[in-house]
Amino acid sequence: MKIRAVVGFLLVTLVVIVGLFYVQASLRRASAPPQPGLTPSLDDAPARVYGRVEPLGREVFVAPRQSRRVARVLVQEGRNVAAGQPLCELDADVERQALQLALSREREFEARLDLVLDELKRREPLTASGPGANQALRVAVLRVRESEARLDLALDELKRAETLFRDGTVTEQDYIQKSLEAELLRRQIATAKAEAEVEFSQKTLEAELLRKQIATAQAEVELKRRELDTLVLRSPIEGFLYTFDVRLGEHLNPQDYQRIVLGKPERQVRLFLESFWIDKVRAGDRFLVRDAETLREVGLGRVVSVSDYVGARDFRTDDSLERLDTKYAQAILHMEAATPVALGKIVLCERQQVGTKGRSP
Repeated sequence: MKIRAVVGFLLVTLVVIVGLFYVQASLRRASAPPQPGLTPSLDDAPARVYGRVEPLGREVFVAPRQSRRVARVLVQEGRNVAAGQPLCELDADVERQALQLALSREREFEARLDLVLDELKRREPLTASGPGANQALRVAVLRVRESEARLDLALDELKRAETLFRDGTVTEQDYIQKSLEAELLRRQIATAKAEAEVEFSQKTLEAELLRKQIATAQAEVELKRRELDTLVLRSPIEGFLYTFDVRLGEHLNPQDYQRIVLGKPERQVRLFLESFWIDKVRAGDRFLVRDAETLREVGLGRVVSVSDYVGARDFRTDDSLERLDTKYAQAILHMEAATPVALGKIVLCERQQVGTKGRSP
């Protein structure tokens, strides 16, 4: 019994001593000043940034230049389209009538030009006597030839009158009269040639004017054709037709550009880097992309570029008068392997640590 009492006393004493030492050490640790913690490495921090899904190279919108009714629908949503492929046709009755009017005006000018050229062809060239005269002057053939025939007769009579005048058979007055008639005929021929030159110049100027009018009419025809072609909405790129909210018979306005959306089948994510992450996300970083609402994995991507421009985004709270501004930059993340995800979807991107073998949970 004595041994048990001694052992129990020793155990109790040992427990009391250990308790005192523990209380003393705890009080000593509690009274010590706090030690500063280590600064975390932001480069190794699990960056989590939000972004929006869009086609590779961004989306392309198609809209008409003016409000028109849809006359024909030529494609279906969700199909691949080629560059320049017609998507739909708008009502173009007015433009077709304007094109027909321009074509008729062009044909009218061409017909008038053919008539003027035919009149010029029916003129015959005359050889001028002067060294500086026009060698291919087009004149009225009958009028000039008639004057020349009369001149030949007058010259013949003048020659005979000169012989008779020398013999004394014809008086000097008759001889002078014949000379004046010949000179008058020469001047009439010169006048006829001048009139023919003026007439030819007028016809030439008329033909040149008609050629210019034809060129103007052809330009107008080309303009009307281009205006008619603008009423056929075509795909500006080769890609995928994501949205085609167009119905037969409804009106399309220039403000309805979001109703026809095209882009490449590949996806990219436009990341919005807040000021905290602007210098921490670099090109080449790999990110795991998740759906921002369900946190479902969408795919993997790699940052290909980070913009050097810092903009501002506005966030409003429940109070309509309260607004928060934050600085942000944009980065482009190309999807390497992705599940089908809708355009415009907000996703959460988590940076993968270097050397990590698996995806982050």
